[in-house]
Amino acid sequence: MKQEDLQALARALVARSAVLRGEVSGKLEQAAADSSGGRGGTDSGEQSFAASESGIDLAEADRDLKELAAINATLAAIDAGTYGTCVSCGQEVGEARLRAQPLALRCIVCQSRDEQQHGVHHARL
Repeated sequence: MKQEDLQALARALVARSAVLRGEVSGKLEQAAADSSGGRGGTDSGEQSFAASESGIDLAEADRDLKELAAINATLAAIDAGTYGTCVSCGQEVGEARLRAQPLALRCIVCQSRDEQQHGVHHARL
């Protein structure tokens, strides 16, 4: 990737990181409010609903924290000059893949292998 493309990507990732930090903070505050009974009322159904909302807030915060970690890893790779190198095999990830999945850590072959081994698809940015 060209240097100017990397700089633009880094700026976009920093901006996304700021948004995510705000969302995580909000979700954690909301989860705390939900679990402290602020929205639960005295009815067991209302309390159950508040607990469910709290769990959803925490799950969303966890998802956002994982994306933040991926963004930080990508920014570190850009800074280190290793962005676009597969963390598994050391080969080039490929510019088309990086444009489609800027947070991709692996080439398509290694990513497919990782997903087959772990049975998970990791969506990125």
